Amino acid sequence: MSSSDEAVKPSPTPRPSPAPQRSTMDVNPLTHGTDWGVPDTDGSRTRRARRGRVAAAFSAMAGQAPPRPPVLHIISATLALMVPLIILGAAADATDLALLIPPMAATAALIIGGPDLPLAQPRNVILGHLIGGGIGLLLSLWFGGSTLAGGVAAGLAFGAMLLLRSAHSPGAATAMLLVTIPPAVPWRFMLVLMASAVIVITASLVANRARRLRYPAYWW
Repeated sequence: MSSSDEAVKPSPTPRPSPAPQRSTMDVNPLTHGTDWGVPDTDGSRTRRARRGRVAAAFSAMAGQAPPRPPVLHIISATLALMVPLIILGAAADATDLALLIPPMAATAALIIGGPDLPLAQPRNVILGHLIGGGIGLLLSLWFGGSTLAGGVAAGLAFGAMLLLRSAHSPGAATAMLLVTIPPAVPWRFMLVLMASAVIVITASLVANRARRLRYPAYWW
């Protein structure tokens, strides 16, 4: 057979050689994962990344404070809070039970400042101080004058309030005050306590109505 009769066979296309696999042993721990391969020898980028993670965690929990109320609202709330406290102060002078003023002042501030809050409703005010006063007087029989027992009384009182759907934070203060400073005549104190709660509710109701605010949201 002549050479002209032989078929010309095309030469095979060469296959590209695979890229060499980089071993993890070849990675420089000083440059791997850093910007532009610059070693993070002083740890500055690591610290910045850590601070960024901490800032992101706190920003997720951060909220925004409500705007300031109008000036007329601030003035009316200030004057409205004075009404029940002046009446309560006069009653405390007459009964010599000034111990009632701090928790009742907190109650009045709740009613005036947040008349729609559950903690400010008459049910919560009456039961909250009744529970706080009862538990405080009970523990004062054995642990009167003890600040540690006062903290226990406040916690027990607040737990009982939650159980009875009548949470009222000033009632916990009433319980703690009664243990740390026990009254001379317990039954008289309880009568004045309940009367003071009614006075604060009534005076705050009148003050809120004068400000054209709905109170209470519910009675019981």
